[in-house]
Amino acid sequence: MKITLANAEAVLDEVQRDADKLHSRELRRAIENHIEAQRAAIRALRRKMN
Repeated sequence: MKITLANAEAVLDEVQRDADKLHSRELRRAIENHIEAQRAAIRALRRKMN
């Protein structure tokens, strides 16, 4: 499961880089909010696993 969480974090980083290229501020902000929520979920899963 740890490998899967690491892959999820890598994908979120990739999505963040792609979102930074968007012209729409509102869309970038919405994506950033969603990414932060997903990162918080990953942190919570890591805490439960340890």
